[in-house]
Amino acid sequence: MMKKSMIAICAAGVLASVGSMAHADEVEDAIKEALESYQAQDYVMAKQSLSMATQLINQLNAKALGQLLPEALAGWKAGEVSDDGQGGMMFGGGMAVSRDYSKDNTKVKISIVGDSPMLSQMMGIFQNPMIAGSMGKMTRIGKQMAMEGKDGQLTMVVANRFMVTIDGSASMDDKKEYAKAIDLEKLQGL
Repeated sequence: MMKKSMIAICAAGVLASVGSMAHADEVEDAIKEALESYQAQDYVMAKQSLSMATQLINQLNAKALGQLLPEALAGWKAGEVSDDGQGGMMFGGGMAVSRDYSKDNTKVKISIVGDSPMLSQMMGIFQNPMIAGSMGKMTRIGKQMAMEGKDGQLTMVVANRFMVTIDGSASMDDKKEYAKAIDLEKLQGL
């Protein structure tokens, strides 16, 4: 009797481990499907599956990016982190996240867009002091260069991959405090 119980327990353990191994994540599934389609010379399906894998990876990256948006400063309230798929699409793909902050009738919105082909072209404008100077005033947030736009927007280009914009009705001083609250070192490391 005890022997049968031990066999049943072992069998349940093996089935549980096989069940967890058999379920791969969605990214792996899409990549495997792309490879199988490619090997079967179904190039349309291979391309679609690779695009799906890319989008799923972008979603994972966006989640990590969203965790770098700061908590509300003292006296402020923070909204939920938003994965801005549309924001990424505006810049030709990539990832985009944002978060709104409020205090009385004052608002701040922090947006981070990254890994976008169009964004890389725009970054050249921000990194050219002559052009950037005509668009606003250059300043520093810690060691990071930033541009105070004539429209009241604060913009930083981080690690040549990310554009951080801080916008809203708040004063430039408040926007700079939020910029300082972003962990720029972690952002550079993504």
